Amino acid sequence: MLAALPSAFKKRKSSQFFWTTAPCEIPDKILRYFKPGHKLSTQVIQDIHLLGKTLFKKLIKDGSVVEKWNEDSLERRTRIAGYKIESIDTWDIYFHERQFQVEIFDGIKSRSELIQKGWTDYQLKKAVDNSVLIPIYDDANKEPLDFIKAKENLAQINLTDNQKDVVSELTKKLAEGFSTSLLHGVTGSGKTIVYCYLCQEILKSEKSALILTPEIALTSTTLAYFRGFFGDKVTVIHSAMTEKERLESWNGIRQGRYKIVVGPRSALFAPIENLGLIIVDEEHDSSYKQDDPAPRFHGRDSAIMRAKINNIPVLLGSASPSVESYHNAKTGRYSLLELTERPGNAVLPIVHVVDMRTDRLRGDLPYISYTLKKSVEAKIKKDEQVILFLNRRGHSPQMKCMECGHVPECPNCKLRLTYHKKGTKLTCHYCGFITAVIENCEKCNATDFYFMGVGTQKVEGNIPRLFEGAKPIRMDSDSADGRKKAYEILTHFAEKKSNLLLGTQMVTKGLDMPGVTLVGVLSADASLDMPDFRASEKAFARLLQVSGRSGRAEKAGEVIIQTFNPENEVIQDAARQDYTGFFTRVIKEREELWYPPFSRVVNFTLSSEKEMLLEKETLLFREKLLHKIKTNNLKVQLLGPTPCPIYFLRNRYRRHLFIKTNQVINFTKMLTSWEDIEPRFTLPATLRINVDVDPDDMM
Repeated sequence: MLAALPSAFKKRKSSQFFWTTAPCEIPDKILRYFKPGHKLSTQVIQDIHLLGKTLFKKLIKDGSVVEKWNEDSLERRTRIAGYKIESIDTWDIYFHERQFQVEIFDGIKSRSELIQKGWTDYQLKKAVDNSVLIPIYDDANKEPLDFIKAKENLAQINLTDNQKDVVSELTKKLAEGFSTSLLHGVTGSGKTIVYCYLCQEILKSEKSALILTPEIALTSTTLAYFRGFFGDKVTVIHSAMTEKERLESWNGIRQGRYKIVVGPRSALFAPIENLGLIIVDEEHDSSYKQDDPAPRFHGRDSAIMRAKINNIPVLLGSASPSVESYHNAKTGRYSLLELTERPGNAVLPIVHVVDMRTDRLRGDLPYISYTLKKSVEAKIKKDEQVILFLNRRGHSPQMKCMECGHVPECPNCKLRLTYHKKGTKLTCHYCGFITAVIENCEKCNATDFYFMGVGTQKVEGNIPRLFEGAKPIRMDSDSADGRKKAYEILTHFAEKKSNLLLGTQMVTKGLDMPGVTLVGVLSADASLDMPDFRASEKAFARLLQVSGRSGRAEKAGEVIIQTFNPENEVIQDAARQDYTGFFTRVIKEREELWYPPFSRVVNFTLSSEKEMLLEKETLLFREKLLHKIKTNNLKVQLLGPTPCPIYFLRNRYRRHLFIKTNQVINFTKMLTSWEDIEPRFTLPATLRINVDVDPDDMM
């Protein structure tokens, strides 16, 4: 419950209740308590509860009683611009016999102006406490994330015949109760417009809609579309908002002011009344999985469960659906709808695979091919835009001593520290450890270092040397670390103040930039060799998605994929934009190895500061687990224990066991019963255990 609520609700201060000043019907038995505009005392609330168990809730629902959250703590750091009257009725109740004239409130009045009229600080506080006056803050009356402007000219967009068919088919499902549909649309096929038209139908039936996006950066793009369609009926909620913004949005949702809610996985818990549709955009994205801390839930799967509970349809959308979702669609568990072409004259881009073994610049720029260099320069000369994708932030993955070869490591994780040129620091991207760049080698005291590998900062620094006329802007979690930053970077690029956008996976999805005619993938090999059964799926999706940023308007688009392994099947499938071919091959491998969707996976991760203790207790836990599995007659395949790929993290050694089963409900029930009898499975207090059902991160 705490994970689902805005942080303001976790504080000790509670809400206050006031009688409304609006016309309303008050039951005779509580008429003696009714004082328009007055705050209800604790005693009055208790008396009303005694008159009927649900009476007080009914008064709130009818609007006779208004709940107001105490926002003092939220406003403490925000300057009060002035005060205004909340209502004339409350003014008359408190001040009709006093010397203060209502005429002085012809607008917002500052504290100093009121002091000059004879008010005191005590009277101001009293008036605010009793809702006679309300303070106006510098940022008041702004909708959450008001800097994200509505996308213009959406009404001029006509649906294609393909889009109309999809909208028509999905509209039928809106009144049929729970169902799950998968919308498989090629990149740039207009899935977001389809979502908007569906939400129009929802609003006609006076219901609400929830639109989930995988990341906060993508939320702003989606929000701009929906604001263009629905104006102030739309709100957003996510963790990068201020406390005040989240509270305003949350309360607005609860009170029914907002009919359409956009946000990442946490928006799933928004208190939406009369929910009629849930949309999960980019449903394949791993950002939907909450890995750490608990609760370890999957936003997409939880959205399907919420839709089932509410008996409403849920729509999953993606150009590269997860293997599990597409399998469900192909086997009839989900309905499958497809958008097979881009609107207008836009076509899918032409993709070139470049072999970096033979086609790359020499010297200190080996991460750029001759082919990509020439293509970027040609596009810039034509006043067209380019996106370069490299899924590694920072300047260099490691800093190596030229004398002895020593590479600085994180003291908490024993992993090589990444060099960040901005701030001249060494950083661990796993635990967050930061230290200043060393001037002398820790081993031999030498002063010469070589910065090995390449990150987005290094590429950015070399762009003036590489591409004549380039005006670059970088987008990664370092440059877009503020709540406005990502939106500002994308706006800057959309307005063509920059002609080259360099970024990590933030630039691979959801961006609709008509000026982009070339996408360059600097390294397609990076994620293919990860120890994860989903590695090929993630790599394919990333390549397909980033390729889809090119050629989304009248001008044809190109994609250049740089790789040292051009024959790789995943890279070839992505180059052909062939999702079906990729799926057909991968689903056979999954079935042979009994991986999802043919089984469910549970990952047990155990960690300790003492390696010998960890090894001993993990083996004991395995034996106990096997005994429980046999006792409960469960069909399970158990792998491990083995060291985690990242074996030492945050000063703790790590091992994991891996379970594959098609009886996951019974298996988790068994674990729950076991832990009820033996808390923490009787593991030592110094040893931690995490149990992750359907894990996405196997590291």
